[in-house]
Amino acid sequence: MKTKTKLPRLKITVNKALLTALTVLVSLSCQAQEWDFSTWHKVAVKGELTKKLSLSVEQQLRLQENSSAIDETFTEIGLGYDLPKGFAISGAYRLGWSPDDDGFYNNRHRYNIDLKYDRKIWKLQAKVRARFQHRPSNHLLNDRLEPNDSPAFARIKLSVNYRKLKKWTPGLEFETFIRLDSPIETGVTRFRYRAFLDYDLPKRQELGLFYMLQTDFSGNTPAFVSVVGVSYSYEWKRPKKKKKKKADK
Repeated sequence: MKTKTKLPRLKITVNKALLTALTVLVSLSCQAQEWDFSTWHKVAVKGELTKKLSLSVEQQLRLQENSSAIDETFTEIGLGYDLPKGFAISGAYRLGWSPDDDGFYNNRHRYNIDLKYDRKIWKLQAKVRARFQHRPSNHLLNDRLEPNDSPAFARIKLSVNYRKLKKWTPGLEFETFIRLDSPIETGVTRFRYRAFLDYDLPKRQELGLFYMLQTDFSGNTPAFVSVVGVSYSYEWKRPKKKKKKKADK
């Protein structure tokens, strides 16, 4: 007499095992990375001082922890100088207010030097920017004792925007961060992917909206930040010099 096999019960057991393994993998994946949602708000004023020299001043507020706490607020002043064949050099100083590792907010300083290249290709405008930036520590000894308090980065950014869409300017950006002062963090550990849309307003004003994804693999746990940003800028026009009238002979 033949015995009946119990396939349905075995099938249910296998399904339970697969479901349990999938649940464990999902929970480990959630624990093995950090996600945050931030919002950035910017107001900027810029314009030419001379034919080749320009000035910019901007104020930013950045929120973190699902946009419920201040990550940083700062004022930045920059100077730029146009070079031949689409190149430009610029520098900026930033005075910020941000929290330290202990949660207390302090004033922080940062400076950067940029080399830019701009070229128009068909209806597109392509830009490349190489930046060196450093945030000095509030205490000189912390440069040795706490290197993360005084980081130095080299940053490379590529951007492309579409120029022939009337008042709208859509574009994409990609940026990499290379830590220069830490022997532990070698290579590129932070990336930014950004899509933006700018709208021209009357009298040289502009509104901007962007979405950015930042990934950071410098620590033991990968960190991901989704950022939504809103900006407003005004560009003043350099007054033209009045031509001197020739004296009557």
